[in-house]
Amino acid sequence: MTQDLNPISWGAQDRYQAHFIVKSHRNIPEEDFLARPQLQTKGHFGSKKVTGVKWIGGSLADALNADTTLNNMMTKLSYHDAQIVVEPTKAGIRIYGKWMDGSNFSMTKELFAVYDRIALNIKK
Repeated sequence: MTQDLNPISWGAQDRYQAHFIVKSHRNIPEEDFLARPQLQTKGHFGSKKVTGVKWIGGSLADALNADTTLNNMMTKLSYHDAQIVVEPTKAGIRIYGKWMDGSNFSMTKELFAVYDRIALNIKK
């Protein structure tokens, strides 16, 4: 029997993702809570820096765009950390970022503060 030189990886992966769930008791359509950032950047590859953020989505995106403190906080994050998604679930509103491998996964104080600021806008 020959061994496959390009095996398909199955099973547990060394990949992590932080999720924050914000409970919302409002009766607002789910599409109003969808938001994704469109990042303005400078530089290439590993030196890419976030210079501005424009949120795209429902009415939550409008509130996030109006929050200049949040936008300033996000320009201090790395490009990878600034790719945040906000979407409704059955239990509430979920805030999460990109998948990361075990050696790169971290939740810095700055990233936590950004998630917390987004949650504050959801609660308003």
